[in-house]
Amino acid sequence: MKRILGVVAVMGLAMGCSESTEDREPVEVVVDSFNVALAGSFIPYEAERRQPIADAIAAHDADVLCLQEVWTQGDKELIRDTAAETYPHSAFFENDLDTPIDDPTDQQGEVPPAPTTVPCPEVEVSDGVTIADQMNDAVDCVRDNCSTIPGSEDGQTTSAECAAESCTLAVAPLLAGNAEQQRCYACIVPQLPTATFGDIRSSCETVVNQDLAFGGQNGVMILSKYPLQNAEEWVLPATWNRRTILNATVELPNGGELDTYCNHLTPIFDDITFPYTGQYGDGMTGAAGWQAEQELQAQKLIDYVQATSGDRPAVILGDLNAGLAFEDEGIAGEGEATFESLAAVYTPAYTDDYTPLCTFCSTNPVTDTESSVWIDHILLNALEADAVTDTERVFDEDVVPVEGVGMVPLSDHFGIRSVIVVP
Repeated sequence: MKRILGVVAVMGLAMGCSESTEDREPVEVVVDSFNVALAGSFIPYEAERRQPIADAIAAHDADVLCLQEVWTQGDKELIRDTAAETYPHSAFFENDLDTPIDDPTDQQGEVPPAPTTVPCPEVEVSDGVTIADQMNDAVDCVRDNCSTIPGSEDGQTTSAECAAESCTLAVAPLLAGNAEQQRCYACIVPQLPTATFGDIRSSCETVVNQDLAFGGQNGVMILSKYPLQNAEEWVLPATWNRRTILNATVELPNGGELDTYCNHLTPIFDDITFPYTGQYGDGMTGAAGWQAEQELQAQKLIDYVQATSGDRPAVILGDLNAGLAFEDEGIAGEGEATFESLAAVYTPAYTDDYTPLCTFCSTNPVTDTESSVWIDHILLNALEADAVTDTERVFDEDVVPVEGVGMVPLSDHFGIRSVIVVP
């Protein structure tokens, strides 16, 4: 049985029976996915980008829009309110650290045990030095070198880049330590974008389940020109950030319905500064652990869509952190096994003549990637490929002025659009 949560912003619900497929004309639906990268200090120029993102969405012409990385409730409300005239219907949920996982089983069908100790305990690891001491040394370094309020416990991290450049040595004992020390490291890093230094210290020493960024919030929301019904979220196993499937049924003007699944799967980190510290890596570490978790999420997504929509028309969209390589277009592969597993079940919603374009690109000044990938996707359930009449990349222009830098795009991702004929 699916669990329906109560905190959702869905306006104008229209209940009632729809016509049979034979009695109605098909309708074209413009569906977009866009990762807006409102992720605190982890992504550059957030303050400059925030209002332009909301304004651009309000001026946008999609019918249904799936957003990712709207990590705070305040940003969700800002976008909803700014775009309310264009998109009078919206759906999103509020989570916290205690929000339960809907299907917490791992690759073997087992439920990993919940932690019973705080992430950064007063446990000695060498010569009178505790894990808590090492945590404090790391936080001290970021506070003293990369703080919005220099030297203050009330300050926040100015940028992830500054923290990485200034404090590699300070975090090294945790990063290179045992599993307990790496868990402490994993408590600090996800909190750096938005938490104060005082809050990081306090939570890592006292909160047993303090292992998710943004207080356990998810980052997805759906905006629609058409009424939404039956909005619910399905919480996935995830490390460092809450990952959820946001599902709502769009009531179309022809009397039909389109189930919509808005997603943001775990990325595959391959940098030494992002060790896999979760419980869903199928026994693997590093990039292999992240990939195993991502593939598990993809399978749970497949199972959930099947249980919820069956053979009803549906779109599955979002930042999947997975996509195929297209060498001729300068696109590298990432999480290819994940994408292939999804494409084996669903139909990629792209026209035959669409030339692949990266959505997370090395040429984007908001990113720090060296390779370009196509990881933002739209997939179809119970709809054929010929239902797609147009495909294009969107939200890819330099429109945000940044002092000393010039114009930059709205996000470190570009969006993707499909125009779909729904019976």
